[in-house]
Amino acid sequence: MNQITGSAKCSSYDREEVCRAVENAIEAAGGLPDLAGKRVLLKPNLLSDAGYEKAVSTHPEVLYAVGKLVIEAGGTLLIADSPGAGILYTPRVMKRVYQKCGITQVAGDLGITLSYDTGFQERPFPDGQVMKHFTVIDPACDADVIISVCKLKTHMFTQFSGAVKNTFGVVPGLDKPVFHSRFPDPADFSGMLVDLNELVRPEFVVMDAVIGMEGSGPMSGVPRNVGYILASKSVYGLDVTAQRLVSMDPLRIPTTAAAAARGLVDPDCVATAGDSVIPLTDFVYPSTYYTPSKSTWFRKNVLRRFQTMGKYYAPAPVVKKNSCVGCGQCVRICPVGAAVMKGQKASFDHRKCIRCYCCHEMCQYHAIKMKRSAAGRFLHMFLR
Repeated sequence: MNQITGSAKCSSYDREEVCRAVENAIEAAGGLPDLAGKRVLLKPNLLSDAGYEKAVSTHPEVLYAVGKLVIEAGGTLLIADSPGAGILYTPRVMKRVYQKCGITQVAGDLGITLSYDTGFQERPFPDGQVMKHFTVIDPACDADVIISVCKLKTHMFTQFSGAVKNTFGVVPGLDKPVFHSRFPDPADFSGMLVDLNELVRPEFVVMDAVIGMEGSGPMSGVPRNVGYILASKSVYGLDVTAQRLVSMDPLRIPTTAAAAARGLVDPDCVATAGDSVIPLTDFVYPSTYYTPSKSTWFRKNVLRRFQTMGKYYAPAPVVKKNSCVGCGQCVRICPVGAAVMKGQKASFDHRKCIRCYCCHEMCQYHAIKMKRSAAGRFLHMFLR
């Protein structure tokens, strides 16, 4: 089961350079599927209206480059997404998100009209191993071909956000917290994401890895120059290549591990074509990711067992009072009611908190930090 990831170096978001890199990466990956006469959905990563300049969302120049190729191939182009958990999926909200994320400008440059259809459909999936039923936005249901245009970022909950995670955007915004409540364990949540990808089946994926995000992603991390455009016919294979690019072990990433367990990807059989991929050895990981370490009986049999006890090991959200503006977004997004407002500032009940990090993910003011308990810090010291 060989899977090919096309790679092209790209040092900036200059339109000409991005178009050339996108075309080269797609060609190296084997080319786009047949798009002539088909309705093609470009599905970017639009986590929020924070804007592309913070490396939170897919850069509009990458969307432009892929959209241009779709139109040249005879496809009818549509760009759509449902932003992150807790954000209303309404035409008014989407207009603001598209404007701030550069999508409105891209649509004008490509000569297409943005759709503000915010309908959704119930989609059964009897073959699902974790989920048998999803709610999916209309643009994804109505498309003949879905092309994912994702962003390379770290993620506090799934540790890595790439192609597989990007598909979660076809679920309407306010439905997303329900999944976090139902699947508080990253392994189960990742299994759900694999089910969703198998239902929706993006036929091609392009990754914006020109400037990625390291550290406490996917919202509060730090932009990092990475310098690549990646492309593949497989969301799973592309993620493996991207994880290796930032020196992460693919099988330590729960989404890749879940896909590998089903035989959907074998990291050893993922090859790269095009420009050589040179791993970044100093990429900053989220605090929830632990790097490979020497295997000892103590680590394997004692520490790993404690690690599964999330409330002892996993970091918990703590409010930075000086940064909190009292917007209440964390309260609206929390799937278990662990976030509350006290005196115009957010506060968290760690007894209720399931460590899904939705609050941290969606806070645009970087007012939430993650802190381990004393026991958690002790365990993490040995697992690093």
